[in-house]
This record gives sequence, structure tokens and C-alpha cells, in this order.
Amino acid sequence: MDKKVYTRGMAGQLWYNFTECLAMAATYRPVSKNVTYSKMIYGDKKLNYINTFCRNDLKDSKKPLFVYIHGGGWISGITEMRNPYVNNWAELGFYCASVSYSYAPQEIFPTQIKEIFTAIDHIIDHAENLNIDTKNVVIAGESAGGYYISFVAHCLSHPEVLEKLGITFHNADKFKIKVLVSHCGCFNPKRLVDESKEQSKFPDIKMMTSTFVGKNLNETRQFLNSPEGEIVNPQIDCTFPPSFLIWATKDYLRFETFELSKELTSFGVEHKTYKADGKIAAHAWSIATIFKESKKCLKETIDFVLPYLPEYFTK
Repeated sequence: MDKKVYTRGMAGQLWYNFTECLAMAATYRPVSKNVTYSKMIYGDKKLNYINTFCRNDLKDSKKPLFVYIHGGGWISGITEMRNPYVNNWAELGFYCASVSYSYAPQEIFPTQIKEIFTAIDHIIDHAENLNIDTKNVVIAGESAGGYYISFVAHCLSHPEVLEKLGITFHNADKFKIKVLVSHCGCFNPKRLVDESKEQSKFPDIKMMTSTFVGKNLNETRQFLNSPEGEIVNPQIDCTFPPSFLIWATKDYLRFETFELSKELTSFGVEHKTYKADGKIAAHAWSIATIFKESKKCLKETIDFVLPYLPEYFTK
């Protein structure tokens, strides 16, 4: 990797993790007393763990699965900052798994993809003991987490992508995404480094994307537009799951949601877009469910999601 790319990535990682610590302090809420919170280890790296949440009265009952993948521009992200948001879904009746994974530049694409599928495999391996229904799954994430969840969704119907990346998903036949939820997600790295696209104006997004693929900016553009690099960009088609897409009015990444919505419409995929405004108008603040606006967003999200899980939730 280019030394400048690595150095800038590390500097960005320190800065953005610092800002996430501040955000975590401002939005902290304890896990509910009626929810058991624990940590599950799925690999041998420092960030190979999963924060899990389960309502105490449902431990012995079959539960749908909620998988959350955090953002952080591929270079950062404190998994625990998402605990208050994920806790809401545990209270609702899901077994929740919030996945941590390695940062770039220490690890670059496709390492994080491999880690995320390893984490999902680990959850499924323990599904029987935990009473989890892994064929009734909601997968969610914010920012770069939107990229990861869309990549997972794409690979489920296109296993040849994983094969090309040298990734084995042992439990593919036992995992079914019913709904995808994205908070201000970025979906296509090629667009993020294309200066003709409004989303390329998101702060530091070119540095983040370059760090993720381990190349300088010019090399990154060439790579992502090449046949070899096309695999980094998740492809959208009619197999994509129903999706709830949240965009924020003061966020340049809203243009990514607009692009994805157009693609989903063209393929006839059911989805809904939600405008985050007011106190949650900034990037990904819709997951901070301490505000009236974010609570409303959560309710709208839940109202979209639950009809896809009629075995567990009825009106």
C-alpha cells in the first residue's frame, strides 16, 4: 500500500474514532434491564466480535434475527455506539447481533467482507442453542455499514461473487434476509470517487474509499472502473431484498440513497425512502434514538419491517 494512503487512513481513523467517542458520550443510553447483553467472539483479531442482545423472556422462544453492521467510512467505527439503537430491536423481540470488524488501512477489501460472513456463519452455528430463526432476518447498517449490508444481500443471490473473493459462506442455505434497513448508506464506491457525482463531496469520502481498497486516488478510480475492480461495487437487481432507506437532508450521501432507490424501482424491488430532518438532518443521526425525530423514524422503520415477519409479529 502507498505510504501516504496508509498514513492518511490512520490519521482519519484516529480522528473519526475520537468523534465517535464524543457522539457515544452524548447519545449513551444503558441497555434495557429486560435485555441480556453479551459479547460473542468469532475470530482471532481484536475487532472480531459481535455484541448480542436478547430479551430475557424470549431466551427459550424462537426469535427472528436482527443483524447490524456499523459504519465509519471503512476506516473507523465504535460498535458499542450503536448499542442504544440495536437495543430497540431487541426489546421488540429480535435476537440482535451487532457485528464488529477490522478497519482499513490495517485490513483492506475484501478482508472485512470475509469477516462479516464469518461472523454470520458463527451466529448460525449457534442458532439452535440461542433459538434464532436465521431464515427470518433483518439486516441493517449506517453509512459504510449500508455498503456492507448491500454487499451481503447481493452475495446471497450471487454466490459466485464470494467464490471470486475466496470466501466460503458455510451456512448460506440457512440464512434469509427478509428486509434491509439503511441509515444514510453508501452503496457504490465507484460513485464516491466520481467527482461528477454529488456524493463525492461527502467529507473525506475519497480518502476513505482509497484507504478501503489500498490505493491512491487515481489508482482507486482506475481500479473501480476496471473489470477487476467492478467486484467491489455491489450490483443491484430483482433479487435485492425489500428495503427501508433513510436519507438525511444535510448529508451529501443522500444522493447514494437516491441512486439506489432508482435502481430498486427499475427492478421492481419494494422499498421506501424516509427523509430525516430537524435534529437528525446530519449524516446517520437517525440511529440516535434520543430525539423525537429519530423515534419517529424508528417507528416508520418498524412499521415497514414487521409485515415481512408475520410468523412473529401481527398487527
